[in-house]
Amino acid sequence: MKIHTRFILIIAGSLLIAASGFRKAAARQRLPVKPNIVLIMVDDMGYGDLGCYGQRMIQTPHIDSLARQGMRFTRYYAGSTVCAPSREALLTGMHTGHTYIRGNFLTDEQEDPAMPPEKVTIAELLKSAGYRTALIGKWGLGGEGHGPATQGFDYSYGYLDQIRAHNYYPPFLYENGKKVMLEQNAGGKKGAYSHHLFVEKTLAFLDSTPKDQPFFLYLPYTIPHGKHVIPDNTAYAGMDWPEPFKNYAAMITLLDSDIARIISALREKGLDRNTLILFTSDNGANPQFARFFNSNGPLRGHKTNLYEGGIREPFIAYWPGRIRAGQVSDHVAAGWDVMPTICQVAGIPPPAGIDGISFYPSLFAAGRQARHPYLYWEYYTYNYNWNKPGRGSEQPRNWLHSRALQFDHWKALIKSKPADREGTVELFNLATDPAESTNLAAAHPELVLQVRKMLAAASRADAPFFPYKRLHTIHTRSATALKDFIRYTPDRIPLVCAHRGGARKGFPENCIATFEHTLSRTPAMLEIDPRYTKDSNIVLMHDPTLDRTTNGHGKVSDHTLAELKQLRLKDTEGNLTPYTIPTLDEALQWARGKTILVIDAKDVPIEVRARKVVENNATGHAILISYSLEDTRKCYAFNRDIIMELMMGREENVAIQDSSGVPWENVIAFVSHQQPVSKAIFDAVHQRGAMCILGSSRNIDRQYTAGEINAAALKEGYLNLIRQGADVIEADLGIEAGVALMPLQKAQSSKAKYVSY
Repeated sequence: MKIHTRFILIIAGSLLIAASGFRKAAARQRLPVKPNIVLIMVDDMGYGDLGCYGQRMIQTPHIDSLARQGMRFTRYYAGSTVCAPSREALLTGMHTGHTYIRGNFLTDEQEDPAMPPEKVTIAELLKSAGYRTALIGKWGLGGEGHGPATQGFDYSYGYLDQIRAHNYYPPFLYENGKKVMLEQNAGGKKGAYSHHLFVEKTLAFLDSTPKDQPFFLYLPYTIPHGKHVIPDNTAYAGMDWPEPFKNYAAMITLLDSDIARIISALREKGLDRNTLILFTSDNGANPQFARFFNSNGPLRGHKTNLYEGGIREPFIAYWPGRIRAGQVSDHVAAGWDVMPTICQVAGIPPPAGIDGISFYPSLFAAGRQARHPYLYWEYYTYNYNWNKPGRGSEQPRNWLHSRALQFDHWKALIKSKPADREGTVELFNLATDPAESTNLAAAHPELVLQVRKMLAAASRADAPFFPYKRLHTIHTRSATALKDFIRYTPDRIPLVCAHRGGARKGFPENCIATFEHTLSRTPAMLEIDPRYTKDSNIVLMHDPTLDRTTNGHGKVSDHTLAELKQLRLKDTEGNLTPYTIPTLDEALQWARGKTILVIDAKDVPIEVRARKVVENNATGHAILISYSLEDTRKCYAFNRDIIMELMMGREENVAIQDSSGVPWENVIAFVSHQQPVSKAIFDAVHQRGAMCILGSSRNIDRQYTAGEINAAALKEGYLNLIRQGADVIEADLGIEAGVALMPLQKAQSSKAKYVSY
């Protein structure tokens, strides 16, 4: 019995040992196989603002320690010399010859242009690989509805708009895309300093993330960008400096101590040895601080130019146990290299076709380091006086200010003017002249020629805001040209017709400012709605009443034109805008050489609309909607050059039109607002040489605005309408539809002579 019992105990003990070993093995398997990544990018810090890069007036002991314990780069360049394009380059791996945003620019809504949703960011790649992703700080790549959540970030907190990020005591910030009011700052109070909030959210994110969950934490902190204010500058209170300079220094020292807090939090959680920390800045320092603190070190230039001081930045990589301490690297890297480097660290492939090259081999002494044949930047400066061309300003909204190339030990800088894109080339030998003091272009004409060849290949002219194109146009200047343009051919250009002009936040329905905004993004026809005033003038208004559309009340027909002109229009959010109600005459005169107006009926008979078109010499850029055979014949009898949009929802409508006496060359066919539609209708209309319109406003547009489908599904929905047989999409979301169709437009040729991109 004892022997038997002992035998059982031995077996049990063995099982316990085996079980213990299994648990340890399982625990090892549960440990994150992928490292955590913390990417800190501060705002407007120069190359020389840190002690480890030569700064002697501002104290940064913790960041200096980070550099001593990791690797410090001396030839790292930001993506741009200003913040928005630098951020896109960092997140997408593309230099500014290929980014969507190539300078700081405010749209007519006075917010940043939104980086398109089809852009692939490092956050999206890491999220798909199992990472928890977060952004805390300044986004700067799009406003409401275009924030970090649309580009792969699970959590976000901070500013969306770069202009509002200048206020360190903001009335609100955004958390996961939703506006969060800061009561401490209500009414101009200064109760909550945004940087303090960012650090609190950072520490909370680290605390809430499970230890076995790999994370990507992107911290685009706003310090030390202006406004240069801080709750406490006592660290420099005794210095005989102007107050803004004390604040600037105190902001950097505050940042330094907060980075120490983040590292301490990682250590306390046992994550520091499995976390890569990268630290850099988005562009060079402000000129006044560059002079006072030697913020750009020995380098020429500053923020807003492409000399070394505007783009060469500190870059520190820290990973205890993985990156050997005390290293200084002169490897030439740039902001667009960060994405592929992080991808390699995470063990995932970078997207094909990016400009970046991973510097993983330099960080970890792991194999041969690939190098760029050249680095390229282009920078568009912005006309901040807000006067558009032709409205009080001789300058365009923005223009190509400068381009730069760095290759071998050479640096070329090309300065341009609004009327001279080619510009002049300056050439510097960075090996002997890092301060870019001596222009060697005249001594090396062969290198200048090489620079010109590289410039021709380095950039794509596909950024809609850079340079700012006043309008994409459809320039059918005669009735004959319009008939030719709408004639169906198999290689026709698919078009969008923006319903009510393409109203959206900041831009009302049926408004010339709205028309221009839509055409700034895509070539489009514009459907408009005429209404009679009390004194028999014709204005543009979708509804018969004013209540939801302006700051007036009652019916349009109860007011004179003079009274209506005193009103201001509301946008789609119900907010008043600076814009007023246009007349049909004003719209027809404005549209010449710009677009085609599709004029609905509302309460204005077709013969009156036809007369207005003729009076304004607009037969080359206007189409009248007709809802009956009687109106169609009446209009054609009045003027045989006028084009009409006819309802063709049933096959019998095609036969009716055949017998109407109105030539098909005067017709464009509206098929349906609903899908699916009989292919026979499309075939019958196309056989007669006419184009077909399908509406999206009652299906995919409505689904998108209700949040039922995402941007990718919306784009695919538009493309499906074209595949069904539509030649024109009548859309509420005219810009989104136009952007979706633009690649197809550029691939076709039959009507290209009428369209300017």
